Amino acid sequence: MTSHHDIHDNRIFHRECRSLVAAGYTVVLVAQHDRDEHYDGVRILGVPRYRNRLERVTLTAARVTWRALGTRATVYHFHDPELVPFALLLRLLGKQVVYDVHEDFVQAVAVRPWLPAMLRPLLSFAVRGINRLARAAFSIVVAERYYRRSFPGATEVLNYVEFEKYAAISKTSHHPPPARIRLLYTGSITESRGALNYLNLLDYLPDNAELHIIGQCNVDKTRNQLQDRAASDQRLRVTISAEWIPYTRICEAYEQRWLAGLAIFPNSEHYREKELTKFFEYMAAGLPIICSDFPAWRAVVAAHAVGICVDPDDPAAAGAAVSWLAAHPREAHAMGERGRHLVETRFNWASQADNLIAHYRHLGVYPNVALQ
Repeated sequence: MTSHHDIHDNRIFHRECRSLVAAGYTVVLVAQHDRDEHYDGVRILGVPRYRNRLERVTLTAARVTWRALGTRATVYHFHDPELVPFALLLRLLGKQVVYDVHEDFVQAVAVRPWLPAMLRPLLSFAVRGINRLARAAFSIVVAERYYRRSFPGATEVLNYVEFEKYAAISKTSHHPPPARIRLLYTGSITESRGALNYLNLLDYLPDNAELHIIGQCNVDKTRNQLQDRAASDQRLRVTISAEWIPYTRICEAYEQRWLAGLAIFPNSEHYREKELTKFFEYMAAGLPIICSDFPAWRAVVAAHAVGICVDPDDPAAAGAAVSWLAAHPREAHAMGERGRHLVETRFNWASQADNLIAHYRHLGVYPNVALQ
């Protein structure tokens, strides 16, 4: 059940739903969609798309719950905090409920640009209360290790990538690197995820460099800043949409030659401890990483020698990291190869799918239990 995410969301559909189907479960996904259909073994029940955030957390959440209840499922697995009140109703009806925590929402409210600053402390307090309710009422799985501080005893189902999706890329060596400096950022595009840092980095790149930014940006000001700069600076190439961008488009980008993948986020409590899925995507594609020098990020990127960590407030340092990789192609290639090997052998979704299935079995929910 999701009131927010697209039906093709990587974690919800491509990883969790498809893995559960492969394990023999009957899976229904209730989400925003213009029709009901079956796709890759998953039965999809659509609800109308929300027109604004208020409608999402009220009417859309209610519609998702109503359609889900109609399936008479064995277990209800939901993904969005606005569904907590509705999931509590499911519990009162005696249903088995799993809450899949994607974010540290206590910290997330501090980096949401559409939230008034004066309301953020109040919302953070409210989220803490919701978390307490959730701990008491639901079975919990978390997408990040450190979320277990808020949800002790939760099962880790981490956002590692499906390495098989990168098999074709893995067979194509990224060595030698491209003749010109080509840098890539993929994913959600916001100031809190480094949009302005990438603009500043341009001032420290040579004239023949290219910086490609591909992803969703639903903040008009940020989107306009990037598009205006791209119009006047041929080194910046942007593929930006206010709507969701299919992951197939991201994978197409990974098939090209790049010097490095970027994740230079400003310092914030929300991102400081996260293990970005983006790291594992870059690694699976054989790309060295240039990222912010946060302790948790250093423990992935620097400790495994798959990239370079830099001060996010120092664009000159990021520029120097780019120059070093360009001047040391063998070392850059070795970083990419180490990253690819780590994803193939350790940081991959297969291990997390096992965790998810084990969690269901622990709840007494086994495969081949058809909907009534």
